[in-house]
Order: sequence, then C-alpha cells, then structure tokens
Amino acid sequence: MSLFKSQAERNRELINNLYTKIKRLEQDKNRMAGEVFAGGTTINEQLNERNQPLALTSPEASATAVPVLPQLSGAGVLNPVGPEQTARVYNSQQYRDLLNSSRRFKEDDFAIGEKFRKNEMARQNEMAKRRQRIMTQATLLQQGQLGAQSMAQQSMGNIGSVLASTPTYQ
Repeated sequence: MSLFKSQAERNRELINNLYTKIKRLEQDKNRMAGEVFAGGTTINEQLNERNQPLALTSPEASATAVPVLPQLSGAGVLNPVGPEQTARVYNSQQYRDLLNSSRRFKEDDFAIGEKFRKNEMARQNEMAKRRQRIMTQATLLQQGQLGAQSMAQQSMGNIGSVLASTPTYQ
C-alpha cells in the first residue's frame, strides 16, 4: 500500500485482500475435510446420509461397523472373580448409585418446585392486590370527577338564580 493513495483506494485494496484470504481459507478447509472424509458418503440403517471417514482406521469407521464384543467363555461367566462377573457387579453398583442419586434429585425437584409454586402464588396475590388498589383509586377518582361536575352545575345554577334575583340600579 502506498501512502499517496486515496482512502477509497486503500479500503478497496484491503477489501480485495480480505476476499482473497477468505477464499484461500475456505479452500484449505474444504481440502482438510476432503482428506478426512475422502469424498465417501454412505447411508445407514435409518436412511440418513453420513460422511464416511475413510482416513480413520478404527473399526467403527466402516459403514457396516459392529461394536467389538469380547468373546465370552462359559468358564469365564461362571468364574466369580472373572472379568464378566466383575463387570456385572460393577455395573449393578453403578446402576444402584445412579438410581439413588436420581431419587435424591427428585426430592430436590419437589422442594424446588414447591418453593417456586409458593413464590409464584405470592406474586400472583400481590399483583391481584395491586390491580384491586388501582381499580379502587380509579373508581374514587371517577367519583370525585363526577362530584366536581355536579357541584359545578349546581354552582352555575346558583349563580344564574342569584343574578336573576338581584335588582339592578340605574
């Protein structure tokens, strides 16, 4: 950039530089995604189209991936300290812990819900009182205006009768 260019020319040059930088970044992003997914798309059992990450080497990367399950032997299942029994005991303990924690959370949910409902009821009662107070004030104001109007009518009538009954001197 030159120091002697006009501000508009400098802005135009900066904008063009930004456009070229954005295009280059998009090309790099597409290239990187293309390396990972290698252009392959598959359809799974639910008929959803998925990108196929062919560059990965895990067994879950294939379209017909089946989770790897360990081979169970009859002796291993019967062994009380075998991996299958240990996993079963661990999973049952974890299930029991999760069940107990969810019960505690349910009790907390009830307490929190009760507090919320109590606060909501107090708020609704306060708003009803406020609306009632505003309606009462409006009614009183309206009654005051009607009273002032009737007093003004009476005074105008009184002024007319006083003027009519006063003798005039010439």
